Amino acid sequence: MKVQTAVSDQNIENLAGYVHRTLSNTTLDHLRREKRRREIDAEVQDILSEGTYDISPERAVMAREMLEVVTEALNAMPERSRRIFLMNRIDGLSHRKIAALEGISEEAVYYHIRRVLERLATARAELEW
Repeated sequence: MKVQTAVSDQNIENLAGYVHRTLSNTTLDHLRREKRRREIDAEVQDILSEGTYDISPERAVMAREMLEVVTEALNAMPERSRRIFLMNRIDGLSHRKIAALEGISEEAVYYHIRRVLERLATARAELEW
């Protein structure tokens, strides 16, 4: 049986072999992706569970200090910069989406985010650990 393919003008001489090979390749690709997804999930679980058992009082205090510094730095920023930063970093919105919501260019969104990141980096450097 000869079948005309949509991709090219060539005829498939062995339709059963072609279908079998395509199915095999698709199945193998799917299994590889699933295996990699399980590996990544296991790595993430290891990372998450690793930290929950060995939190020392010192690390807890350091984390609280860092949270206070970040909160103060964010509160000291202009409201629009803070809002844009949070939309990007917390809500996961793209620069394009934020630009559309705020009625500004993507470059302006980048500027606001960079401005907040620079302030946070300065605040972090000021911590005395």
